[in-house]
Amino acid sequence: MEELRNLHQNAYDYANDVDPHKWSRVHCPERRYRVMITNVIECINSCLKFAWQLPMLTLLEFIKNMLQKWFHDRHRVAQSMRHQLNDVTHIVILKRVEKCGYMTVNLVYWNIFSVKRSGKQLTVDLARKTCTCNKFQMDMFPCSYALALARYSTWISYLCVVGNGF
Repeated sequence: MEELRNLHQNAYDYANDVDPHKWSRVHCPERRYRVMITNVIECINSCLKFAWQLPMLTLLEFIKNMLQKWFHDRHRVAQSMRHQLNDVTHIVILKRVEKCGYMTVNLVYWNIFSVKRSGKQLTVDLARKTCTCNKFQMDMFPCSYALALARYSTWISYLCVVGNGF
């Protein structure tokens, strides 16, 4: 925040006036699954910005068609998926799995593991889907330390460390 204050005082003042859970995933009590947009109405409004001038019935028909198209498009994408996860998620996981090549994994207790890399030691709780790096619980998306468990274990699939939102 000090860096923001030094760069732009007005932005710093604005950020302090707005509740931090609205602009920071760290302060948000809900799980956002790597998404910062929280206001669905704002998203829909941006899609309808030119349609607001239409007569009411035409506007409602436009909204119905837009939503049907969205669901149809996403259904087609889901049917063509080659993995259990969407392609973007799968690529991100593969990149993070590459990072865990030099990590050492040790079982601490049942679902709790110690993961060590370059002298840095972190703890991953698989049951709670948490890691001491905080990325796992913040995104509900596995950090490279959580994925190291799947890489070094014969009984843990990388799918079980991914949150249900993906």
